[in-house]
Amino acid sequence: MKTEALDWQRIAAAIRTEVVFHEETGSTNDDARNLAACGAEHGTMVMADSQSAGRGRRGAAWVSPARRNLLCSVVLRPRLPLEKWPRLTHACALAVCEALEELPGVPPPQIKWPNDVYLGGRKVCGILVESVLDARGGFAIAGAGVNLNLTGEELPAELRGIATSVWLERGGQEVSREDFAVSFYRRLMVQCERAATDFPALLAGCEVRSFLTDRQVTLTSGGRERAGTVTGLGPEGELRLQGAEDGREVLIASADFVRTRLLPDGGR
Repeated sequence: MKTEALDWQRIAAAIRTEVVFHEETGSTNDDARNLAACGAEHGTMVMADSQSAGRGRRGAAWVSPARRNLLCSVVLRPRLPLEKWPRLTHACALAVCEALEELPGVPPPQIKWPNDVYLGGRKVCGILVESVLDARGGFAIAGAGVNLNLTGEELPAELRGIATSVWLERGGQEVSREDFAVSFYRRLMVQCERAATDFPALLAGCEVRSFLTDRQVTLTSGGRERAGTVTGLGPEGELRLQGAEDGREVLIASADFVRTRLLPDGGR
């Protein structure tokens, strides 16, 4: 497989915004946050061929070989009240799905609430949206790591049953990182605008791609472990969970360790 450096100038020309590129960095989210703190405009994009301190939610590490995947973070200055900023995670997840759906031979992508995208039942993308308040009202950083051209040999052994890449799902067909980055960015800008103007439509796009709906799950929310069946998404993108013990439906705004559970007969 080719291992060429990312042609970030072609991306910048296509999306007509500032793109900051690093051959290697610690974290594109950290880089984007520093730029935003110095006044970087909405839509500024930070990209890297490799990063040494990539992370997901709750500080989980994100590992990526150099020149294989999409590693990027985008500065967002949303036209939303601060309490509505969690919508941006849904906007980013949907943008990734829509970009994946443009690629021939890729199985239908699904969103594992709140911030992962799956292909064929395995994780292909992790999303991390972080927010900061500043004198201009604040900003958010939308980071996405998408496994594009990762080979099976490059996946750590402990992840081979739970992670995948577009390359693997397409039988070894390489993906243009530049084309995918442009598609994702354009769709992210559209979905961030919809987060402010038509969130029900954005949410509907997430709901039809939900990986968890109708599955039994266990999760930790507010320090309490819960179990039940996911019945869909709430009006602000919360997880609708029908309790396993009492059958009552609750809305889960945030959670850790969301895991699917097998039924006694082996079903889901």
